[in-house]
Amino acid sequence: MGSKLAAKGMDPRCIAPTLKKSEVIVELCKEEVEEETQKWKQALILYIVGEAPTIGVMERYIALARNFTAKPKVYFHNDGYFVVRFNSIEDRDEMLYSGPYMLNNKPIIMKVWFADFDFNKEVLQTILVWVKYPNLPLNCWENKSLSRISSGSGIPLYADTCTTQIDQISYARVLVEVNVTKELPRSIKMKEGVHAGDSI
Repeated sequence: MGSKLAAKGMDPRCIAPTLKKSEVIVELCKEEVEEETQKWKQALILYIVGEAPTIGVMERYIALARNFTAKPKVYFHNDGYFVVRFNSIEDRDEMLYSGPYMLNNKPIIMKVWFADFDFNKEVLQTILVWVKYPNLPLNCWENKSLSRISSGSGIPLYADTCTTQIDQISYARVLVEVNVTKELPRSIKMKEGVHAGDSI
């Protein structure tokens, strides 16, 4: 009977916890946790502002959004967000950096999965925003200059392909992680004064 049940799923066994002053302490194996962490590093957290769509709708949206060689796995959490696990870090980043994305005219908030992720603390406080810099002087399009400018509103993560290759010069565009619990600056002033050898 036991072998038949094991064939249907995991076969957990008893590993005695530690008792300390009537408190039960379970010691996890660092290597085991790290092995599982590696599996989820290829995942994104997706949250749709407003009512969450069904998992079927999200699966179809992901399938049409990018031309992935292997289909990503979509999971739904009852708190109202999705976890999408891709088959590689490259596929994950292609999805993350090719936005912004909308579903039924509602913005999709994306974040890279991490072990201590807390939906209420993370998704509702920090979001990824594509920030445009219209008429930015061309001598400010270099990576470090864009990093300095974008750091005025949050944590810069990525400049899009057009900005990186200077395929168009109407505006630069950078993906920035913004803390929405803090007041965002209405404008950012630029001035020269930092030497090339200084850190950014």
